[in-house]
Amino acid sequence: MQKKLELKLPAKTIQNLAPSIWSNRILNAVLKGVAIYIVITLVFGLLYFLFGALDFKTTAEGKTVRFLDYIYFSAVTFTTIGYGDIIPKAGAGQVIVFIESCVELTFIPVFGGFLAYKFLQRPNDILLTDNFFIRYRNQHVFLSSRVGNKGKNLIDCTATIELIQIVNNVKRTLYKREINTPLVELSWYLEIRLDGDENTSVLQQLKTLITNPETSLIRTTVIGFDSSSGNMVHVFKYYTMDKLIYGAKFSDVYTWEGVKQTNPDWANFNKVVSLTATEQQYIDTLLQ
Repeated sequence: MQKKLELKLPAKTIQNLAPSIWSNRILNAVLKGVAIYIVITLVFGLLYFLFGALDFKTTAEGKTVRFLDYIYFSAVTFTTIGYGDIIPKAGAGQVIVFIESCVELTFIPVFGGFLAYKFLQRPNDILLTDNFFIRYRNQHVFLSSRVGNKGKNLIDCTATIELIQIVNNVKRTLYKREINTPLVELSWYLEIRLDGDENTSVLQQLKTLITNPETSLIRTTVIGFDSSSGNMVHVFKYYTMDKLIYGAKFSDVYTWEGVKQTNPDWANFNKVVSLTATEQQYIDTLLQ
């Protein structure tokens, strides 16, 4: 029984790694690197051919020298293999080899670093809602938005909500609130309560923004760390006042079936339940 388990583990690991390694962005990076390598090889092969810069004395007698042989020499030079069956002539040949070697010394580490970055890079899978919301929920009113996470879990996350007004061509932050969470799996709700005596400051500044929509913005910034790579993830978004809408609870991205989450339905990410007339009236009275 133990042996069967040991045989399955490597296969499962490989199965999980394959989609990550050969994702579109990584495959595109590899193909771009190969394409650049082929172009460089062809360019220098053409230079060797045009300048007659190679010595084929070691080539077997009677063999016809082809353009492909120049490309071959360019390829083995660029990859620093150097079999020695073809050598550059003094003068032009040596100069071209020197230039190609310099290009190779630049290309290999740059492309290697770019490829490593693509492996470690977090794709653009952190979502912020298209709108900012004034929501009525559990008999309270909140200024809120939602963060969605389509990738690996995020840890040690900080979100900042800022109420901003442009005054005399200067961007002023009227109100700022930080919200923290140790873990974001699929979604995270960013909420600032608006009703209650302790929240008069944010409510007053929000009224200022609503009454001056042409010079007002709300900005959301989210910073966290990928739980697998440890790389920092950073996204932000500006909202104009026409993006501030009313609603009740957010539509569910996923639901719980016992202790198991259903597959997320990201079509619901930007949706909220409509307000009742009573709830709408309560918000309107609060914002007067």
